[in-house]
Order: sequence, then structure tokens, then C-alpha cells
Amino acid sequence: MNENNKKVSPLPRFQKEGEFSKDLKSRVNQYFKDNKKSKHCNSEMVFKTIFYLTALFSIYLLILFGSFTGWSLVGLVFLLGSACGLVGFNIGHDAIHGGYSSKKWVNNLLGQTFTAFGAYAPNWAFTHNQCHHTFTSIPGADGDYTPAPILRFHEETEWKPIYKYQHIYVWFLYAIFTLEWVLVRDIKQMKKKQHLIYKKPALKKWAMTKVYVAKAIYYANVFLWPALLLDIPWWGVPVGFLVMQAGLGLTLSLVFQLGHMVEDMPKDWPDENNVLSQSYTEHQCSTAVNFASTSWFGSWMTGGLNTQIEHHLFPNICSIHYRKLAPIVKQTAKEHGVAYKEFKTWPGAVASHYRLLKGLGKA
Repeated sequence: MNENNKKVSPLPRFQKEGEFSKDLKSRVNQYFKDNKKSKHCNSEMVFKTIFYLTALFSIYLLILFGSFTGWSLVGLVFLLGSACGLVGFNIGHDAIHGGYSSKKWVNNLLGQTFTAFGAYAPNWAFTHNQCHHTFTSIPGADGDYTPAPILRFHEETEWKPIYKYQHIYVWFLYAIFTLEWVLVRDIKQMKKKQHLIYKKPALKKWAMTKVYVAKAIYYANVFLWPALLLDIPWWGVPVGFLVMQAGLGLTLSLVFQLGHMVEDMPKDWPDENNVLSQSYTEHQCSTAVNFASTSWFGSWMTGGLNTQIEHHLFPNICSIHYRKLAPIVKQTAKEHGVAYKEFKTWPGAVASHYRLLKGLGKA
């Protein structure tokens, strides 16, 4: 067959794995062996789980039964949204990846925290684990890299005048982006046979029924019980819902977006034959970003997502270990000439994200 007439694969293809992958996996495995540790949760992770779930339920009960009014009630509702995000970072995210526990039923159970916050867990697992983690930071293949039409995340998006102001209005969009997520996205995406470049498996029996039941329970928790139990005007409930979503949206965005969307990121995009220039392991290492990776507090707050590089390389390892793995990964990447990008602080990463959006907003 003529070289030019060869059928191009619908999915990008990585280069063959080399010494970087081999050395990295060997050193990480040796770390767990030398320290006699499991790759899954430990006592600290169990304590984190109890802490964050207790905090979440305490805030929710204070809202319903705590006799708070006015701005103090608004503050609690915003805090509830933020707490949902923290539970997602520290519990649900690990569970969805299968890294929290070696027991599948434990991961499935804790993964349902996403469903409790309005994002149906099985759909989130597909759109995140496959549509983000497989071909990270590739336009059209990574859902997180394919934003709303009024945002420009990379140079391949045709410029529009409105983009000049995206570094300003993006914060409002981050505050409301979960609205579409919790209200309609799951239902729309579950019915599709394909998402981006990925064919979806056929829906299992009762799949859509489960989605509708999950949504009904969620709506009862955020609309019905507050309407029945709180002594507030009728419009207070939908306003409170918006405030809660603002807390959730900003919490998620100010962590997730920093993991890939900063200045001067290496780009490994497919060529005309749909082939990438790096192996899968090299690609995952070079297209992610760390911030405050040595900070115990940063790791505790973000569920290890401040060590985004380690997470993309080892998503099935519990995030409680990433802070210790980061120096191993960094040294191995340096030895093999693989890009490893990090910021010392969270504000530094936020500032770089802001400058990136501002720069992409220029014609």
C-alpha cells in the first residue's frame, strides 16, 4: 500500500516506551518495597476521609438546623460547595481511579461521593479517566482541553475579539461551570454513543434509570430539604444553590486548571499521521504541572493534585503517596531529558494560568 494512502488511526498513537518508563516504574516499585508500604490507602488517608466527610456533613446540618441567617448562612452555603470539592479531591478522585483501595467495592462506594454532589460517578469516570488521562492536553481528545466556545485554551482555536477579555470573565465561568455539569451534562453524555474521539460502551440495563434516580436524590438534598426546613423566602433556595455551585466551581477550577494550563507548557500533538512524538509515559510527565509539591498542607487540601505529574503517571496509586514519589519522578525525568514543570507555590501557578489566558486572548 502506498505510504500516503495508509489509513490513519482515529486515535493518536504514542511512541514505544523506552528506558524512562522502565527506570521510573522500577524506582517507584522499589520505594514501596523498601518502605514496606502498600500503594493504596494508609491510616493517614483513612483519617483524611473521616475528617472531610465529617466536615461536609457538619456544614450541611448546620445549614439546615443551625438557625443561621443572612450573610452567615450565605457563607456556610459557599463553604458547603467548597467542601464538596475537597471531598472530591481527597476521596472520590482516588476511588474513581481505583487507587484508594485494593478492594473494588470500596472504590465503587467512595466513588459515589461524586454522584452525591451531582456528577454521576460512572459518567465522570469515563470522561475523566479516559477522555482526559489518555491523551492529555491534546485538542479534541482531552475534554478538559476543549472548553466552551468563549474560551481559548490553545493557539489552534481561531481567535475572536471576545477572547481579549477572557482572563477577566473566566473567573465567573469557573464559578458557574458546575451548573451545567450537575443539571444536564450527565444525562446528555450518557445518551451519546461517542464523546470527542472515543466510542462509548453500550449502556447497561437500567443505566439511565439510575442516573435519573441519582439526580432526583441530589435535587432533594439541594432544593427540597432546604425549602422545607429553612425559614427563608422562596427565592433563597435557588440563590443558595448558585452560591454553593460557586464554591464548588472555584474550588475545582483553582486546582484542576493549574495541573495543565500554565505558560510555556510543552506540546505533544499528533502529526499528519496521527502519531505523537513521545511515549505515553513521557507525554504524561511533560504535559502536567506540579505546584507546592513539597507542602504537606497543599497535598492534604488538594488530594495530591498539586503533584499532578505523579498523578498522571500513577493514577492507580493512592494520592497520599505522591509527595514522596515526586523527588523520584523529578530525578528520573532529569536523567532522561523529559520535561518536568513545577511551581513552588499555588499563587505562582494561579498567576501563570492568568497570564496564559491573557496571552491567548491577544490576536
